[in-house]
Amino acid sequence: MKLSDFDIDFIKFKNEKDQFHFEMNNKFFGLKENSLYHSGDIDVAVTCERNENTISVDYVLNGMVTGECERCLDDIELEVKITHNELIKLTPNDSLLTEENYISIHHPVYNVYDTLYEQVCIHMPLRKICENSTKKQECKIDHHLSTSTDEPIEDERWAQLKKIIK
Repeated sequence: MKLSDFDIDFIKFKNEKDQFHFEMNNKFFGLKENSLYHSGDIDVAVTCERNENTISVDYVLNGMVTGECERCLDDIELEVKITHNELIKLTPNDSLLTEENYISIHHPVYNVYDTLYEQVCIHMPLRKICENSTKKQECKIDHHLSTSTDEPIEDERWAQLKKIIK
């Protein structure tokens, strides 16, 4: 899999409206350096509708993505159900091509890779923890600080400082 697999060439449109299907899998997430997610299985349906100087792009993403729990560092699966709309403007002005959502009217090719990855990252829970996963389980963290007695644990360093006060 390579980045060019996610190119949409608007010149090759058969109609004013066209549909594309993509798979976001382990290879997809491997293309992004330092990806937040290392694997997943997401079906993507992209519907493009071309008007005179604009192209409306509708995304529908459904599936699962695997990430790392922020507490216990176990792998967790997070559900992905995303719908997103984007408007792309066609322009003959070369200076506008550096702006977001502008592509050249002479060579209208648009790569959806970054948009797909961005949408997955934006729509994930703020805290990637086991409780927010599809299994809704609790983290398996051992708390070694708990003691069987109710006495507070005294730190030797503080004991030495208390001697100075006396």
